[in-house]
Amino acid sequence: MPGKHLLMIIIVFSIATQLPAQEPFTFLIPVGYDFSHLDSQTLHSPAAGAGFLIGEQDAPFTEVEHRFFGLALYQPIIFPEVSYNGMSEYIHQVDALFDGRINRHQLLFIFQSSSDRPLSGGLNTFRTAAGWGYEVIRHPDLSLILGTVLGVSDFGVTLPSGDLLPVMPLPLIRFGIDTKWFTSSFDFITGPNLEFTIAPKERIRFTADMRMDNYRSIADLVCEYTIWYRFFSTDHKLGDFAGIGAGFKNDIIDFELTGDVSGTFELRHTSIFAVFDLSILKIQGGWIFNSGYLLDGIDIGNPGRGFFISVQGIIPITIK
Repeated sequence: MPGKHLLMIIIVFSIATQLPAQEPFTFLIPVGYDFSHLDSQTLHSPAAGAGFLIGEQDAPFTEVEHRFFGLALYQPIIFPEVSYNGMSEYIHQVDALFDGRINRHQLLFIFQSSSDRPLSGGLNTFRTAAGWGYEVIRHPDLSLILGTVLGVSDFGVTLPSGDLLPVMPLPLIRFGIDTKWFTSSFDFITGPNLEFTIAPKERIRFTADMRMDNYRSIADLVCEYTIWYRFFSTDHKLGDFAGIGAGFKNDIIDFELTGDVSGTFELRHTSIFAVFDLSILKIQGGWIFNSGYLLDGIDIGNPGRGFFISVQGIIPITIK
């Protein structure tokens, strides 16, 4: 799943795929709240949305006949202390995803917007893509899907007339591995996204989530690495639903400004954290030891050190 603002969707998707298989229809209600406090900046970011899940989950690749996942999410960012002169106090993030599988056919629709004026601010304030892929390799523990999508956004490509090229074909690559000691998924549409787990069936395991949307330096790598201790084994009668962990992450919050100050504004922060996971509820908190502001890739300040707290949950409602 590509994109710069899809953390909540990734969390919901990872929770959803752990639900019991063969459920006919599951309605999902994701909610969340993120709080960050730095020396010169405080951020509040509530989140709410709705989604659904149909078909086989957590099943070998060859047993997936149909699987549909959809989610729409609204997550504003509120800056009580405006970070830059002329910048809006409110940023609006809207994300939507439809991910469908019918045997070997992959259907995908993505919409993302992060701006002080979503949609109305122009092509640069949103991106959307729709496409199709085909599973060229299909084994119980290995899957490769290749295809294409059509994207609509400001891609920075100018036509001879001087107008921007608003539509562009993009590759769709999705690769998955699912074995006893290693699971991994790789997606590439507008950028690479890699997730993997070492020892996924063990009570002590390691997870990693990495993606890049820009390629200016290694600082553009958005990553989260966590070592986990799960309270119960995967074959326990209570299931593998609870655990604690500790990790490191580098995160980037970026959005388009369209007012007196225009351009791509970024808030970067690097932290260590602890996390408590109950599958349908995830609580994370940690210390931010490095941060920075960028406008169109140029360093314009440092909000300092601080801490963050993130609470993400999902209410699944199964309809039979």
